[in-house]
Amino acid sequence: MPQTIPDGTMSLILLGVSYSIIIPLLLFIIFKKRFRAHVKPFFLGLLTYGAFSFCLVNIVNGLLLMFVDPTNFSTPLIFIYSLFTQIISVLIGQAGKYYSLRILKNDANPNKYAMRGDALVFGAGFGGLEMVLTVGMTMASYFSYATIMVNGQAESFMENLSGADLESVQNIFNLLATTTSSEYISLLLQGLAMFLFQLGSTLLVFRAVFGSGVNEKVYLRLAIIFHIIMIVPGCFVSSGIISSPWFQTVLMLVFSVAVLVYGYDKIKEYEKQHVADMVNAAKGKKTIHFK
Repeated sequence: MPQTIPDGTMSLILLGVSYSIIIPLLLFIIFKKRFRAHVKPFFLGLLTYGAFSFCLVNIVNGLLLMFVDPTNFSTPLIFIYSLFTQIISVLIGQAGKYYSLRILKNDANPNKYAMRGDALVFGAGFGGLEMVLTVGMTMASYFSYATIMVNGQAESFMENLSGADLESVQNIFNLLATTTSSEYISLLLQGLAMFLFQLGSTLLVFRAVFGSGVNEKVYLRLAIIFHIIMIVPGCFVSSGIISSPWFQTVLMLVFSVAVLVYGYDKIKEYEKQHVADMVNAAKGKKTIHFK
């Protein structure tokens, strides 16, 4: 078993742990100050991801594994199974956003959480917890095992292990010894891409909830469609059809930025109309939407 890890691995692992926490908190502070956003949507976003995209999704996947054994699947079937389970996760996650944002809309003051700042901090909470649990926790686990390897304690650590536990630890040590810095960078960028995507898709779901036009619900459907597109490259990689992680990373980054730009443009369009509606309401004018 390899006893060393590539140069720079420890630094990249620590970077993964720190940036998964710092980026969401930093953006929360920026959004709160820049747009005078409230704190409640941020914590509601955290709770929504934890309840829907983490707990509920894991329960559903666990139930699926009771009836399906993907270990003996062929590569095409692995791709189909991966895509199927990911689509379930998408539907649960975006539905969770929709119903959580309705809680904000149903506040006693209907305009309290109706501006773009609250949409952004909700997205920062939702996407931030996802990044912490998928990137931060993974990297923290890697760091603990990498420390054992660096200190030359790998062999003694495995002496008291056996069976599946021993095999699992050996696989982690081998992974740390063979994973290149480029692959770690790819993983970190994938986490960032998904965070940016969650910001953009949250803006679309926010408009679907708070928008007053007759066609506003289309933005929820767009968020779901965009999310499904976002996960397809990962299904190709996880099934082994494509081996390079950079295929997934580049596509995720480009698409996430495009969704964020599109979502931000749509939330500005909504906010402009919403402010106009409030002004007209204050003047006693009747507002008619033709969209």
